[in-house]
Amino acid sequence: MRITTITDVGGVATTPIDTTVEKTSDFSSLFADALSDKPTLSAIFKEASETYGVDENLLRAIAKAESDFDPNCTSRSGAMGIMQLMPGTAKELGVTDAYDPRQNIMGGAKYIAYMLDRYDGNLQYALAAYNAGGGNVDKYGGIPPFTETQNYVAKIMGYLQNGEVEIPNDWSVRSDNQSNTITDALRKLFTYEDYEDFLRLFLERLSLRLDEKAAQIASENDISVTQAVVDAKENTSDAYIAYRNFGNTNRIAVYLKASETDAGKQE
Repeated sequence: MRITTITDVGGVATTPIDTTVEKTSDFSSLFADALSDKPTLSAIFKEASETYGVDENLLRAIAKAESDFDPNCTSRSGAMGIMQLMPGTAKELGVTDAYDPRQNIMGGAKYIAYMLDRYDGNLQYALAAYNAGGGNVDKYGGIPPFTETQNYVAKIMGYLQNGEVEIPNDWSVRSDNQSNTITDALRKLFTYEDYEDFLRLFLERLSLRLDEKAAQIASENDISVTQAVVDAKENTSDAYIAYRNFGNTNRIAVYLKASETDAGKQE
C-alpha cells in the first residue's frame, strides 16, 4: 500500500509514491480486514460441527442457553466460557484455556457428541447430561427431576424449534496464538518505506502551515516574519514547537532509525 495524493490547505497536491491500491478501495475496510484475520464464532461453530458430527444449530443453541455467547462468562459453580465447561470437564476434553472461544466451543462440541452417542441419539437425555451430568441421567433413567435441568432442556429445544440460532453481531475472536493487534494490521498494510514517506510529507506540510501562520502574524502586526516566528512559538504548545523543530531538521533518517542509533550506542 502507498500514500496517495494529498492536497494541503493552499491547494497544492503532492503524490509521493504511486499507489498500489485502487482508488475505489475503502481504507477502513482494508484496515478491518487486516485486523480481523481471525475466525468468527460462526466459523468456529461450523468447524466444531463438522469435526464432531453435531448439528451446528444445536451447538449454537447450547451456547446461547449457557452464556449467550459470552467468552468471558463464569458461573457461580465455576463453569467457564461460551459453552460453560467445568474445570474438570475442560481438562478431560484437552481444553487448556476455557476462555479461548475456539478451544471452548470445540470442547463443548466434543462433550455433547459423546453424550449423544452415550444415549443413542436421544437429544433430551444428552442435553440433560450436559447440564446435570451423565450420572444423574443414568440414576433417574432420563431427565433428572431438577428444575434447572428441566428448564434447560426445554429452553434449548425451544431454540431449535424456532429455527436458526443467531450469534449477536457475529463478532470476531482471537486466541493467544492469534494475537492480531492494530500494530499487526498496520504492518500488513504499510511497508517501512511507506512510514518514512508519510512522516516526510507530514513534516513538510506541518512546516508549511507554521510558515503560513508566521506570515499571517507578520502581516497583521506589521512585524518581520522572523519576529512572527518567535511570537508563534511563544503562543504554541511545546509539542507543536517540537514538531516544528523536527520538521526543520535534515536528519530525518536519524529519527526514523532511532533503534539502529541506539544499538550503535550500546555497542
